[in-house]
Amino acid sequence: MLLVNVFSPVCSLGALLLLAACAETEPDTVELDPFFPEDAGAIIAPVPLAEASELDGQLFPSYLLTTQSGCSYPAIDNPTILDEFSAEWYGSHLNAAGEPPLTELAAGSPERLHIRFIWLRTFDQPMIVRIHEDGPGQASIEAKRLSGAGGYEPGEFLRTLERELSSAEWEDLMAVIAENDLENEAAVSCNIGNDGAQWILEVVENGDYSFYERWTPETGNVRNLGLHLLQLTGWNLEPIY
Repeated sequence: MLLVNVFSPVCSLGALLLLAACAETEPDTVELDPFFPEDAGAIIAPVPLAEASELDGQLFPSYLLTTQSGCSYPAIDNPTILDEFSAEWYGSHLNAAGEPPLTELAAGSPERLHIRFIWLRTFDQPMIVRIHEDGPGQASIEAKRLSGAGGYEPGEFLRTLERELSSAEWEDLMAVIAENDLENEAAVSCNIGNDGAQWILEVVENGDYSFYERWTPETGNVRNLGLHLLQLTGWNLEPIY
């Protein structure tokens, strides 16, 4: 049986879907049977950058708030890939890190590869890693670590990194991308919960935008690629969840 603390300090999407809202009463737990395959959501085709625009003040393409996820929950059937709560939550960390929409960053060279990974651990420091292909066999990395916690306030800049990737690092990254093919990956996993970590991956490639979100993944392509991007920083990543 899976125990989910339904009175976490953060009202995550999982809590909202399971309970409709976070109640403010004495701490308690709800006993649930294990449910939902790791990647049970719908596979969403990449969206051309021209169609992946953001509304004013948003940091994620607006189609994510209108496209159904393919998941089915006790409280809500087939919610959108992102809801307003999650978009605001993730966006608050991007704003604190001075991060614009990835589509904006990729607009100057949409045919090249651009990846952003957002790692929001409930009780640990948020991290954001971006890779941009600068030319044939050339790429750069920019990473930011904030002082807050992924499930609370993002805090301020704690550490930053900006450098070129070596040829070996770029080749290794391309090998990891090829091995962990995202083409047949669902946009979101229907596996949800409260405290844990959100693994959010945005990709622009060949002029198309893709979005992937996982909650505390123990395996899978999104975890493998996200972890590889984190390791390129050389920073201490513990605890990993």
